Amino acid sequence: MSDIEKYIGNKTLSDKHGLWIGGERIENTLGNFQSVLKYALVAPELQSREAFASDDISCVLGLVGDIDVEIATAMVVDTALHEFDDPGALFDNIALRKGVINAMRAICAGEIDADYVEATVGVPPTLGYLRNLEVLFTPGAQSGKGVLTQQAPFNALSASWDHVPDTRSWSGFTFMQKTGVALSKALQDITPFRGECAGALELAVLLGCLNGNGAEKLDALADCYGPAFIGAWSMDGIKAKSKVQTLARRFLSDVHDVPQEYARGSIIAVPGDYLYFQNKDDYPNRAPGGGWRGENCIYMGQDWLGGPHYSGLGLGWKTEFALRMFLGNAYFTDANGAYLNELRSKGHSDIIPAIVEDPIQQVRFTARAIMRCPEPSSGPAPEMRLPDGQAPKFDEAAIRAQIDSLGFEAHGADTYELARIKLHRLMDALDVGDHQLRQAPSVGLTGAALSVSLGPWTFRIEPLDPVIRHLSTDDIVRVHARYEP
Repeated sequence: MSDIEKYIGNKTLSDKHGLWIGGERIENTLGNFQSVLKYALVAPELQSREAFASDDISCVLGLVGDIDVEIATAMVVDTALHEFDDPGALFDNIALRKGVINAMRAICAGEIDADYVEATVGVPPTLGYLRNLEVLFTPGAQSGKGVLTQQAPFNALSASWDHVPDTRSWSGFTFMQKTGVALSKALQDITPFRGECAGALELAVLLGCLNGNGAEKLDALADCYGPAFIGAWSMDGIKAKSKVQTLARRFLSDVHDVPQEYARGSIIAVPGDYLYFQNKDDYPNRAPGGGWRGENCIYMGQDWLGGPHYSGLGLGWKTEFALRMFLGNAYFTDANGAYLNELRSKGHSDIIPAIVEDPIQQVRFTARAIMRCPEPSSGPAPEMRLPDGQAPKFDEAAIRAQIDSLGFEAHGADTYELARIKLHRLMDALDVGDHQLRQAPSVGLTGAALSVSLGPWTFRIEPLDPVIRHLSTDDIVRVHARYEP
């Protein structure tokens, strides 16, 4: 049974799938390669060479990179549709994909200074600047208490990005391209980056377009769709209850769920595609403050043995097995705070730790999106309403009283859970507006989890129905509250 047959199980393939160019299906044949495909794989400036006209396919392939061939071949056999008007459009898509792959490789290899936020030891969310803060790792840092004492050795006065919201240096993981700064210029001012995996993936997408398709095309898209955001898949629109996709999100098209029964370790995407690798379903319940709900990653292509590899912030060039092992370890660490504390202090614990019982079934790919450059739109750019960092209207005692009145149950020290409530009732009780809700950390493209910070309190909000992609105020949600003085 082929990987494609394993992937789709008993489902019937669409009549139109695989690679289509100019209305014609492209098969993996010598005729299709010589008549159409080579014009998409070989750069125009190389098509005048004698090797390009050769009947010997090996001569033509000498003008093509291995990853180009892998991308085109994967499209030919894919269960999804990849349709282009002409070979030049496919050439541009391959260039975009290679740009994204190279950008994610640079992020993971340290060529781009990118890492996770570490607020507990004094590394705030940042993109291109550090707010003049420097962490001195004193002995107190060993217990998670970094000391912010002096100015950093540099100050980027002309930073190209605004922190959203910009009222507290520690709140939120989202950045917005500044007005008056071209996106191609702003992307030269992104280091250091301290955020989370969604933001890193969006950086890779935009850098991929810049380096693969050029500054003119990228800047034109920013003019069509508004300023770029790093760290958010969508923003609230000015129109009531509308959601506006951010620019990087628009490159991820044809989003679909990966079926539960896909063959683990098989090839289920085309190099350059987006995939979300999700931790065990109850991770948000067990670790409401944890940052490893899942990993937003790019399919990077196969290794020399034919194994598929993936990269996301902090996890570069990993097999599916390695992703599963890492997230399973993160689940154990994040979900067993009381157990681990007792183990450290007493040498033993009577608490039964939570584990991933079935790693293959419980830690898995759940969503895929195809990498494709969006078409320019006509008309004005969509208007977006930004979240803000307003101070909570209730003091700590009042917030705690509201938590008690709503029926939150304690789940360990300073952690509380409410099994179900309508979102609007929660918002009314805490006096929270739409503009204060933000995308929760480590959420995938199809995830709807939100978070809101009220002073030392952080509330993570998950839809009770996992099918929901965007929460409305009438939806029933599960809420985790965490107090961090």
